[in-house]
Amino acid sequence: MKTLIIIFLLPCILLFLVHAQVNDDNFDPYATLFSPYTKQEWRSYQEKKINEGRKTELTFEVSYVNGTKVKGAKLYIKQLTSDFHWGCGMTHRILNNTAYKKWFASRFTAADFHNELKWYWTEATRGQENYADPDAMIKFADEHGIIVRGHTILWDDVKYNQKWVRKLSPEQLLEAANRRVDSVVNRYKGRLIGWDVMNENLHHNFFEKRLGKNASSMFFNRVHKIDPNAILFMNEFNTTEHVHDEYAPPVKYLRRMKKIQSFPGNSEIKMGIGLESHYGAEPIDFHYVRSSLDSLSQTGLPIWLTELDVKMDPNLRNSSGLQVIYLEEILRESFSHEAVKAMIIWTGASIDGCDVMCMADENLVNTPIGDLIDGLMEEWRTGEIEAMADFNGSCQVSVFNGGYEVKVVDPVSNASSCVSLKVDKVSIPDKMVHVQIMG
Repeated sequence: MKTLIIIFLLPCILLFLVHAQVNDDNFDPYATLFSPYTKQEWRSYQEKKINEGRKTELTFEVSYVNGTKVKGAKLYIKQLTSDFHWGCGMTHRILNNTAYKKWFASRFTAADFHNELKWYWTEATRGQENYADPDAMIKFADEHGIIVRGHTILWDDVKYNQKWVRKLSPEQLLEAANRRVDSVVNRYKGRLIGWDVMNENLHHNFFEKRLGKNASSMFFNRVHKIDPNAILFMNEFNTTEHVHDEYAPPVKYLRRMKKIQSFPGNSEIKMGIGLESHYGAEPIDFHYVRSSLDSLSQTGLPIWLTELDVKMDPNLRNSSGLQVIYLEEILRESFSHEAVKAMIIWTGASIDGCDVMCMADENLVNTPIGDLIDGLMEEWRTGEIEAMADFNGSCQVSVFNGGYEVKVVDPVSNASSCVSLKVDKVSIPDKMVHVQIMG
């Protein structure tokens, strides 16, 4: 039991003495900004939300074909896929490094390319397109079941547009941008999970200044017509990272998204919420992170953390240790929010040229950051488990949502049966799995 004291002082939006008894089992640190809490209480709440949103408790009932229950049946449960995507930034350096390819493919099911799909990479010189790098990288991803986000078709920050693009008249810019959209989207349509259509269009407005206030909306429309099944993302920084950023708080993010969706022809677009998630070297404001995710999740749209990293403070003696601590905290906080469908770590091995953090050195030996991420990926998977049915042929197990292979064995005859399952909130409504063994 814990006593919370909140003081209200009126009329200055004051706070008066109120006592409330809080049962730790029902602890909700997000219910009020003023609630005191311990780290253990916060962690317990995160675990509670993970169990509720990421896992499903199944009841297996094992019987013979004639309906007789199989007492003591053995169950071997193996997770094959996860509903949640762990991803990593990728560069062209992976193409000629077999060991790095193996390292990447053994861990991740999603990827963002750092530069190789950007306009300045594929058409550095006007009229001279070169897709050799992204072609090869997407081929590698396809071969290993790695989904790729198309990052990015256009970028609203003037400094990341080629000099020749910046010199174009509005009419020429519209023609060139439309040609860019048509070129890259037609080339990879149906092969990518989604696209960042106009990167960082809350902080910047290069295209809006030249083409009008509906520029982003028009390009979303054009992409959708070419690749109608792809998720089209807005992608922004500081929406969850910094409470004082005036350009991209959740309310403005949602306002811009609504504007895009309300543009003629855009109502059927499958939208996605892209949050870059570049955190600084200071303690993370979890109240703001949680409230921001709560606000964005009201749309019912998938939230992806697209470029997640945490900086180090070079002036602090234990900065690398704090970096690992802060990264773990934001990973746990984000994973505990059910609306977050994927997290892409904006780093790989040092071979790839690490920016603010690194998962592995040049020999692909894990850094503390790599150990942390590997450990959490393992923690948040069911893996392989063995269980035994009771006298009624029944067995309950709690598993992370995803794809499974289940083998059930008769303890007497060793006869067995195998089933494949997709486990989530809708695939098994009653959470009951009936398995029959030929007896």
